This record gives sequence, structure tokens and C-alpha cells, in this order.
Amino acid sequence: MSKYEEVELTRDLGLFSATMIGVGAMIGAGIFVLTGIAAGTAGPALLLAFLLNGVVTLFTAMAYAELGSAMPEAGGGYLWVKEAFPGVSGFLSGWMSWLAHTVAGSLYALGFGAYFYLFLSVSGVAIGGLGGEVLKKALAVGVILLFVYINYRGSSETGKAANISAIVKIAILGVFVASGLMAMRREIDWTEHFVPFLPMGFEGVFLAMGLTFIAFEGYEVIAQAGEEMIDPKRNVPRAIFLSLAIVMPIYLLVAFVALGAVDAGGMPTWQFLGQHKELGLAEAAKQFMPLGVGLLLFGGLVSTMSALNATTFSSTRVSFAMGRDFNLPSLFRRVHPINRTPHVALAITAVLMIAIAIGLPIEDVASAADIMFLLLFLQVNAAVINIRKRLGDKLDYGYKMPLFPYLPIAGVLTKLFLALYMYFYSPIAWVITLVWIGIGGLVYRSYARGKEEIEKGKLAREISPGEYRILVPMKAQKDVRPLMEISTAIAKAQGSDVVALHVVEIPYQTFLQAGKRFVEEKMPLLNEAVEIGTSSGITVRKKIVISHDVSRAIVDLAKSGKSDLILLGWTGEIFREKIRRSVPGNVMRNAPCNVAVLHPKNGREIKSILVPVGLGEHSYRLRLAERIAKAFGAKVTLISVTGPGEEPQKERLREIHEKDRALLDCETASEMVTAYSVKEVLVNRSANHDLLVIGPSREWILQDFLFGSVPDRIVNEAKCSVLMVKEPEQRIESWVNLALDWIMRR
Repeated sequence: MSKYEEVELTRDLGLFSATMIGVGAMIGAGIFVLTGIAAGTAGPALLLAFLLNGVVTLFTAMAYAELGSAMPEAGGGYLWVKEAFPGVSGFLSGWMSWLAHTVAGSLYALGFGAYFYLFLSVSGVAIGGLGGEVLKKALAVGVILLFVYINYRGSSETGKAANISAIVKIAILGVFVASGLMAMRREIDWTEHFVPFLPMGFEGVFLAMGLTFIAFEGYEVIAQAGEEMIDPKRNVPRAIFLSLAIVMPIYLLVAFVALGAVDAGGMPTWQFLGQHKELGLAEAAKQFMPLGVGLLLFGGLVSTMSALNATTFSSTRVSFAMGRDFNLPSLFRRVHPINRTPHVALAITAVLMIAIAIGLPIEDVASAADIMFLLLFLQVNAAVINIRKRLGDKLDYGYKMPLFPYLPIAGVLTKLFLALYMYFYSPIAWVITLVWIGIGGLVYRSYARGKEEIEKGKLAREISPGEYRILVPMKAQKDVRPLMEISTAIAKAQGSDVVALHVVEIPYQTFLQAGKRFVEEKMPLLNEAVEIGTSSGITVRKKIVISHDVSRAIVDLAKSGKSDLILLGWTGEIFREKIRRSVPGNVMRNAPCNVAVLHPKNGREIKSILVPVGLGEHSYRLRLAERIAKAFGAKVTLISVTGPGEEPQKERLREIHEKDRALLDCETASEMVTAYSVKEVLVNRSANHDLLVIGPSREWILQDFLFGSVPDRIVNEAKCSVLMVKEPEQRIESWVNLALDWIMRR
């Protein structure tokens, strides 16, 4: 199976299951764990905070319903922001969404641990002598692992778990509300519990809104599951609005009963709930609910479990989508061959969730998740405006929000206000958020930038080998024969066509139309390329492009033409020579495909090919060398250079040589050399070969920094022709693999 094989997720979630996933995500820590804390912050105005949060949530829910019906793919808000605002904004939306859902999962797991610990305490049960925070954390880790397994089994099991847990906790909260209303009916002066209504002013209301906003974000996981949903065009909007219609009355009724039915012994009820913090609701249940704290604790356990299930589901889908878009390493996009679930993304998310649950306090975990969700939803509200304006006529909507664009603008402003206001409750949460965003910026800059376009081009080529194209830019007549001999050899081996290209470069001060006068004088160059290709039985197409920038013209043509390989000729320095004007260097940095730069020397027929092999990725160079060798009847020699005393590394390289030679379908040889200078060895050995195939400067990045470009020096000093091959590989993964190899050898 190709490592670039296309993957998909199964569609088996119906409307009921999708709705219950949303309900399960919303009825969790927000109502069971945070109600007491929020009551202590806002007083009886907690009712107003819940109501206003519902209004604020509705703005973004309509955006999710609209985009989810038109673009139902795994990833949801991340993909929409990425579509509307490509680049770092799109990447950061996914990066923040992934951590926000993961942190929310940690919060729900910690809530489960606190409730289950209280349940054990009430029951008089001790586990292995553990107590206090250690046991709570252990319980949190255990429940995370449980729902990781449920999600690993597949979306059908995920939906069933959500259905059962959501129904159970709705029933328990129904008993809580009914019991509380009956108690309030017996109490004549229950209205006094709501006076004064705003003891902490609107400041308390805004803080309570920010603190409990996480309780209103669960509908988002419905959009995350859009790619796995039956008839998403209709069911995504329906499930979103149904889940909100179920949850909002429950929140208001639970808060109303908790504030109105409790006898606090002369203390204001809201202060009583605030003193008991995450267990405030359980303390309220002791007074009027049948089976008291036991049943409410059970409801809290079920509630936090279902919310954990939903956020595990969602965070995995976000990271899977980022992996599929090549914004995260390829591991994240792997799908289990039997369960069809993104099992690696799930495992990595679980590790992160467990680490957060163990290492951070619950209040800061909740606040950080709130801030990141607010900022993410802010971006989604902005994205729906941009997408409607750009793609409105091209998308098939199942729902469109009214009063456009005023409602999404209101969503942007309200989310920004609440996010900023959260600083007054938890400054450390803003620090965590900014640090995570900063790390995301570094990941984008060092890895994700440009990866999606590059790798999608590779994906298309790997799936459709019949559409291979080798793009051969030619600058002068002397370039034609050596480039065409190499390109036709490769084309024969992989069934490609060849596009012979010449770029007529026009200064920026001159209109491009002026370049037409130079077209005819370059046709002989391309005609010779066609003749060489025809004599070899290869189809060669001619292409002339007029441009202000040669390297940009080559890259743009490669993108539009599904090119598998760009083969250039070059006689100067590739990386160090006036970098901005170096055509091969710019093409290597920006091309969406493999790039090879040929520095021809001596004009010798290719009978012996030398290929350096290290611990990094080199498979494409070997495949290219093999294709050339088969066309010319040449021999491929693998060479590795190690320093004195590096026996473990030398042994590892011997194993690599054996495996590589076994895979090559041509005559091969192997050579191991002990020396201090890789460059000196390759330059000396090049005298005995006709072609040297090397990689770019990544392998010698530190030496490049200190002494200049090693590959450039090899190209210039080698005694034979040199082919430098650059594959748009995942550099971070290569460095990680090298580091792991080094650690294992120690």
C-alpha cells in the first residue's frame, strides 16, 4: 500500500447519534463541575450568564450549521478558517482547536476523578491506600483510557456511548429539577434567594459567562463528525440546533433550582454553592433530591464521561484533519485498516490529554480551554463571512443563516470581549494560550508552511501514475542533450511524459507582451529536445513561458501540470550564489514536487553511478539512480562515510546498505569509508564514476552554517557529473528519526 494512499472515514452516524454527541459534549463539566464556581462568581445572575451565553453561542452555532451543511469534512472549524484565511491563520485555528478539545477532555476527566473520589468517600471505599489528589488523577487517567478505546473501536461505538450517557444524565438532571421545583413549591420565601439578583454586578456576569462558555461549545463536535455523518447536508444543521434546544432549558432549570431550592442556613444560596465549588451541585442535591448526593454524583460521573467521549472524538478528528492536510506529520492521517478510525491521532491526543490532566490545576485548565474556544469561534464567525462572499454560489448549502453578515459580526465582537475579560479571572490561562499559539507559530514556520500543497501534489501523482510529468526547464542549447538523456531515462522507467520548457525572462519594468518577440528564436532549443525524446520513444511536449521571474514560472507550471519531477541544468552555485537569483535554489524551496539539478561534466556516457547513503531519508534518490542505471546499463554504488570510532553508526549503515541493495533492480555495489570529511571522500571517489547523485544541504546543515554550502562545493569540485536531488520531505520527522536513532544507539 502506498504511503500516500487516499484515506477516508466511514459514514455511519445518524441524526439521533450526532445530536447526542453534541448534547454529551455540552452537558458535562459546565453544568456539574462549574455551576457552583460560577454561582459564586455571578450570584443569582448566573441565570442571566447562562441566557446570554446561549445568545452568544447561537451566533456561532448558525455559522457552524451553515458551513457544516456545505463543507462536511473531518476538522470542521479548522478547515473552514483554513479555506477562508489560508496560511498561518488556518493552521493556528486547527492547532488551537486541537488543544482546546484536548484540554476540555482533560477537564472532564478531572471532573470525573473528583466526583468518583467523592462517591468512593461517601461509600467508604479505599483503593490501594491511595487518597486525595493522587487518586483523583489516577481516576482521570483511567477514564481517558476507557474512552480512547471506545473511540478506537469506531464511530458507531462512539455514537452508542454518547446515546446512552446523554439519555442517562438528562434523566438524572430531570429528577434533580423536578425535586427542586417541588421543594421550592413548599418554601414560601424561595424568591428571596434571588435577591439581590446582581450582587457582583455585571463584572460577575461576564466572568461567569467566560468561565462556563466551555459548556456551550459542544455542538462543534457535530461538525467535526460531518464526514462520518449520514446525509450531512441536512443532519449537521439539525443536530446542532436540536442539541442546543435540549441543553439550554436544562442549564437554566438546573441553575434556577440550585439557587432557589437550597436552604443555606441564613447564608445567600449563591455563596453556599460557591464555597463548595465543583461539588456545589452535589451539596444542593443532598437537601431535596431522592437518593441525594449519590444519584447526583452518578449523574456527574455519567455527564463528565459523555463529555470526555465527545471531546476525545472531536480532538482526534481535528488532529486527523491536520495530518491529512499535511499541517501535522503523516502519522496523524493514518487510518486503522479494520476499524477505519484515525488510531495514531487518537493515541497522540490521548497522551497529551493525560499529561494535561496530571500536570495542571482544574481552574486554569477550564479557563485556558474557554479562551481557546472563544478565539477559535471568533475565527469561524469571520470565516463564514469570507466563504459566503467568495464561494456562496459554488457551495450546496443545506442551511443559510439569516441577517448576514450582521450575526457573524456580532459573534466576532462578543467572543473577543469574553476572551479578553477572562484575563481578570485567570491570567495564567492567557499565558498558557499565548505559549501554545507561539509554539504553533514555530511549528507552522518550520514544518507546515507549504507542506499541504507540496504533499497533495505528491498524493495526486502517487495515486495516478499515468499522469506523471517530468518538467525539464532549459536555459541554453548546451543544456538540451544532457538533460534530455537523463529525463528520457527516468521517463521510460516510470511511464512519464516530458515537458520541455523554456522561460523567457522579462525585466519587471517591461510588459510581458514584449517577450513574444523572443519566442521564435528559442524554438530550435525545444525542437532538439523533441527530437531526442522521440528517438528514445518518449513523448515530449514543448512549452514556452514569458515571465518576470524564472523560478516562479517553473514552480507555477509544475503546480498546474501535475509534475512528478523538475529536472534543471545548472553550472553555478545552487544555494550560496546570490540566493534570491539562484533559480535552482528557489525552485527547490518552493516546488510542489521532487527537484533534480544536473551539473554536467566531461560528457561521459553514464556507466557508473555513486549514491551517498546516510541515516536520513534517501529512498527517492536511490529510485532515481536505479531508473537511470537501467536505461544506461549502469552500476549503482552506495557509499557511506563515518568518523573514526563510530562503530554503532557504521553497523546501522551496513544494514541500510543491505536493505537498499536488495530493493534495487540493477547491478549494485557497496562501500563504507572512515574519514573526517564527507566532501573530500565524495570528490575523490567521483573520479571513478560518471554520475554522482546527492541530496541538498539538509544533511550538513551545521556545516553549511559554519563553512558554506557543502553540496555546492561537492558540485563544483567533483570530477564527474553531479545530480542533486531534493524531495519535498518532512524535515522535522527526519530530524526526529535521526535523534531517535542516536538515542537508541546509546
